Amino acid sequence: MTTQEKSIVIAVTGSIAAFKTCELVRSLAKQGYPVQVIMTPNAERFIGRVTFQALTDRPVYVSEWETGMVHIDVKNMAGVFAVVPITANTIGKFANGIADDIVSSTYLALGCPVLIAPAMNPGMFAHPAVQRNLSVLRQDGVQILDPTSGEVVCGDSGQGKMADIATIENRIIEVYRSATS
Repeated sequence: MTTQEKSIVIAVTGSIAAFKTCELVRSLAKQGYPVQVIMTPNAERFIGRVTFQALTDRPVYVSEWETGMVHIDVKNMAGVFAVVPITANTIGKFANGIADDIVSSTYLALGCPVLIAPAMNPGMFAHPAVQRNLSVLRQDGVQILDPTSGEVVCGDSGQGKMADIATIENRIIEVYRSATS
């Protein structure tokens, strides 16, 4: 990567919807976009980093201490930062300035557009604490790709399913092009 080339940074957190992010990363990379993936340790419980390494032909970072201060390196390369999927836990960290993993540390250091795609149980998504945290993030300028309604993995129904990958991809591309032009 040249010093002037900005990447689409995809951050993955620990949700069952993480498997859908593979389709997103694959599509962006196939279209020639530079994609850098970072993951929380909990995301690795759902999908391994080697999958994203194969899709991007780049290293995937799970710890901010792997090669120095990775969160700063990632911050410097980001043209857009998209968290797909984002959990209630990470939403809370972002809204409250908690930086205890590579994703939350990178978020706090950023100066580029941020998009998030929540994915969680409908009861969790509707909880006043999660809604309050989302309101804070909206006020902070974070773009939220609201989840859709339907049945989630646990069998519950309601709003909580991650937005459609094509919708997320189109929005990321739109914001990336605008931010890097």
